[in-house]
Amino acid sequence: MKRLAATLLGTVVLVSACGSVLPKPAPVQPREVRVQAIDRDTQQPVPGAQLSVGSVGALTATNGTATVTALPGARVTARADGFDPGNGQVPANGDLTITLRSNVVYGTIRGDGGEPLPGVRVFVDGSATLVRSDALGRYRLAGVPERGNLIYKLPGHRLGVIPIGRQMHKDVTLPAFQARALYAPSAVFEGAGRLGAELALIDRTEANAMVIDVKETDGNLYWSTDLPAAKAVAAVMHHPLFELQQLLPKLKARGIYTIARMVVLKDNTLGTARPDLAVMNSVTGKPWRDFGGGIWLDPFNPGVAEYIAALAGDLADKGFDEVQLDYVRFYSDGDFSTSDTNLPNTESFRLPAIRRLFRVVSDELQTKRAFFGADVFPISFIASDDQGIGQRPEVIMPYVDYFDPLVYPSHYYAGSFGWDVPNNHPYAVINSTLKLMNAERVGLPLVIRPWIQDFGYGDFPPYTAAQVQAEMQALRDNGAQGWMIWNAGARFTAAALGAPRKGEAAAPVTSADAASAASPSATTAP
Repeated sequence: MKRLAATLLGTVVLVSACGSVLPKPAPVQPREVRVQAIDRDTQQPVPGAQLSVGSVGALTATNGTATVTALPGARVTARADGFDPGNGQVPANGDLTITLRSNVVYGTIRGDGGEPLPGVRVFVDGSATLVRSDALGRYRLAGVPERGNLIYKLPGHRLGVIPIGRQMHKDVTLPAFQARALYAPSAVFEGAGRLGAELALIDRTEANAMVIDVKETDGNLYWSTDLPAAKAVAAVMHHPLFELQQLLPKLKARGIYTIARMVVLKDNTLGTARPDLAVMNSVTGKPWRDFGGGIWLDPFNPGVAEYIAALAGDLADKGFDEVQLDYVRFYSDGDFSTSDTNLPNTESFRLPAIRRLFRVVSDELQTKRAFFGADVFPISFIASDDQGIGQRPEVIMPYVDYFDPLVYPSHYYAGSFGWDVPNNHPYAVINSTLKLMNAERVGLPLVIRPWIQDFGYGDFPPYTAAQVQAEMQALRDNGAQGWMIWNAGARFTAAALGAPRKGEAAAPVTSADAASAASPSATTAP
């Protein structure tokens, strides 16, 4: 037995010894592999894609292919303009296909009558990059993420809020929309039953929108906000008039288009907290005040436009359909001899300052869902200068979506357009005013939507239903899109309002034209 064990042990040793001299397996060798880049959604080849594996690169040909040499298992990355990067691993044998997701959305935007819509802003919700549709309504937006919403924005039309999805060819229809708004001052929200009464009036008439005061001349903000710029100057009320996250959804559920009206350059709160932003009194060294005791901000001072833009952006983020600026002008009453502005208070300085304010606010709202509107005096179209307040059409019109002139016939001076008492000729006065405004707006994508009056002024009695309807007729005859009715107490002449209009909606469009999904051109980007 001992001899047998020794023999077996020797055999094992011999085998082990023999094993140590066997040749090692050959190392894995690089191999040539054909790589094809294809569009994930269309399955079409992607020419010009840059392939990289380690430090080696190659460019795909017109058929979307290129050959690279690499070890099996090596990572190959493909990059191409208009696509998210893609990657794959070199297989042990056979070809490699890398699918790339297109990040370019494109298509044509039309109105509800099928007409192409030029100038539509298209952007991803939350992004600062936008494109505009061309004269044929075509657009092409690159760098679109895989998830989120596309926003299609053009004044005079419903907002488009379209999920991105897999289909990158999107032909979109934006129906026309006109806001016919009633004014809603703070009293509507403070007085018992007042809000319900205004909503009931909207329900039973053609009115479909509300202009809601969010900031008046005292400078206090009527809404709850954590905006640092507002909190720093104690502009937020201890008990805000409303929580917009609660109010706005309720109004929109009733189909109401919501407009935030914000007084801008007359602001006692900011002027008191930040005298460096206010017009100063050269005698007292304190903020200058007009005859009514109001403090005015100095638009020449750095920070004024930025404060207004921050408020406008916050209102847009809270969900308003539109932000409207009022009192975007220099002061017009008071002891001018003691008023001291940061730059000379002359037209050549005023106009650039007002233009800059509009540009800063426009930039803030450009890629937000809310539209941008501004209230202006018609005198800027009738007079040849800015009348000392800095309002001229050329410094305002290029920056707003909705141009909102206060065409109150009772406020025109005697002799306007040849009428001794303009108040007695509402149609004629507004008709002449809008002809001037239409001439100025040629080539601009803005919409003119005036304020009209439903009130008496001075010795003039309250307006009748016939007078209000004459104002509306003048707007229609001159292509104005919608209207807003001012009555400081929100007491409106119901008889002046028409019946509800069926088939009309203010809510955003949330799906693209269904025909785009089946379009034969859906696989070919422009």
